[in-house]
Amino acid sequence: MSKPQTFKAVSKVPAYQLVEGSIRDMIMAGELSPGDLLPPETELAEQLEVTRPTVREAFRSLEGAGLIKRGPRRRMVVTAPSPRIVHNAMHEAIVLHGVTFRELWEVQMALEPAAAALAATKISPELLDDIEANLARTAECLDKPVKLAECDVEFHELVAKAADNHALLLAREPLGELLFPAFGTVIRNIGPGERLFEAHTKIFQALKKGNEKQAETWMAKHIRDFRRGCELAGVNLDAPVSIKD
Repeated sequence: MSKPQTFKAVSKVPAYQLVEGSIRDMIMAGELSPGDLLPPETELAEQLEVTRPTVREAFRSLEGAGLIKRGPRRRMVVTAPSPRIVHNAMHEAIVLHGVTFRELWEVQMALEPAAAALAATKISPELLDDIEANLARTAECLDKPVKLAECDVEFHELVAKAADNHALLLAREPLGELLFPAFGTVIRNIGPGERLFEAHTKIFQALKKGNEKQAETWMAKHIRDFRRGCELAGVNLDAPVSIKD
């Protein structure tokens, strides 16, 4: 006689999650695009054969994920998640996976020179003016750690913006924010103002000339200097990063 088998109960998926998943799938498949209005709660509930509270709960979840927002006449409209939502998700993933400063630096070493090279071929006159103005402000705060750090962050953001590549922007900004505490330590402990200003100036000159190779080379040198500064300042590159830092 065969031994009777014991089966575990099958868990039920809440109805709102099924509704949420259906709408999310349509958005990701391109069947719904940013700017498209979703049907009113009542109409959507009838189509999906669920209750209005179920639809409402699905809307709340999608709104929290940044995929929809309240639009005209209280209708929900499809939207692309804001960069901040993307950044927060990446921050949490990086911290929970125990990513170290060294690992972040290695990615920065790949992204920042690439951004500079792209920027040299794409930069607009307006962004060149913005970077030139940033250099002028940097020159005035070489011995002021807080302002120097702010100018450095802005410089790298402007170069990345000039690269005109959304994928690159989404990838680099969260990493830069997590590396910022280490940079603050470098500025306070070893005062790299002159070397930083020289590197930024050389990068700007390369961008102005449209010299892709020179922009990439100087940015790579600048990022290597950052690592050396971390070592001199006593930053533990093998320590996991923390949002609290």
